[in-house]
Amino acid sequence: MLSAPLAYQMISRDMTASLNRVASQPAVARDSEYYLENIGKVGSIEEFLSDHRLYSYAMKAYGLEDMTYAKAFMRKVLESDLSDPASFANKLVDKRYQEFAKAFSFQQPQAQTSSGMSDTLLRYGEIASEAGLSDPMIRLIQTSYSRNIGAIASVDDLLDSNSAAADSILDVALMAYGLTARAGDKEFLRKLLTSDLNDPESFANQQTNADYRAFAAAFNFGPDGNVRVQTQEQARATRDAFVRQTLEVDAGAQNEGVRLALYFERKAPSLTSAYSILADPALLQIAQTVLGLPAEAGNMDIDAQARLIESRIDLDELKTPEGLQKFISRFTVMWEVANPTASAVSPSVLITQPGQIGISADTLMTLQGLRLGGR
Repeated sequence: MLSAPLAYQMISRDMTASLNRVASQPAVARDSEYYLENIGKVGSIEEFLSDHRLYSYAMKAYGLEDMTYAKAFMRKVLESDLSDPASFANKLVDKRYQEFAKAFSFQQPQAQTSSGMSDTLLRYGEIASEAGLSDPMIRLIQTSYSRNIGAIASVDDLLDSNSAAADSILDVALMAYGLTARAGDKEFLRKLLTSDLNDPESFANQQTNADYRAFAAAFNFGPDGNVRVQTQEQARATRDAFVRQTLEVDAGAQNEGVRLALYFERKAPSLTSAYSILADPALLQIAQTVLGLPAEAGNMDIDAQARLIESRIDLDELKTPEGLQKFISRFTVMWEVANPTASAVSPSVLITQPGQIGISADTLMTLQGLRLGGR
């Protein structure tokens, strides 16, 4: 078994290749394909929770695998209004639940994401301006579009020429993506809007005009024509998160220190204060290891713990690649000191006392060469 520092370096030196290896594992590839193909067909929380394969995949992707059994609890999470500070998910200390709820839109399905709407309105503004439409009129139409897009719940709503609101929305969208000439070909537009953009063979992906695919990507419709509870972009992000989680779990099966190191590498960019570390048991364990603190230190006053962490760990330094790698290197070395890998012990180790396992000279030199937060 490899030591924690060496095992982490082997994985992290080419993270893309490491993730690709995991993604290509037959079981991972099958589960990911199933998720991407079927999450767009889900129309309710009940359907989502009933499909164990979809539900458990998403739970693992967001690091909640141990809570997969708690469907009643997770239903409350998914039913939460994240705009309400008092909602169930927002009151939970563990922010993973908020991230999970944010990845789905069971409460307020949107025909367009904010990025899709922004792209549509930007394109429309440029084309309308070139066509000679006045700026005030352009802004008026864009405002109307923004207000009415929320009423669209299906492809039928968008293509229904009997609805003035839907018709104006469709006109704006078609102009934005250069499809005005296709306005009367509703079947062509339906095929575009219900295409699976993850499938290279889908109708939209087979079009030679890139704007046609951009039109399909700007909306959030599933294969049945209804608004998806997760955009295709969110579905791909969930897939990527699942692969990363699988990488970390596999690494942890060999050496828990490596799993913790990979986890810290992933979470470090989101750390805003010492309290972010204190709120996450895994991050706290890492900090305690680096600082040489016993687990009992967690019983200290929370503010005192925060001050201790902030005084000895430079959170700003962790935002830099160099600072982050230096911190993780120190952690893996100190983890190895506290949890020596059996196969790493050889006749070359230093024995300080009879019967006591020491530290190799290389490890000692590495440890002494590292300083917290670059200080």
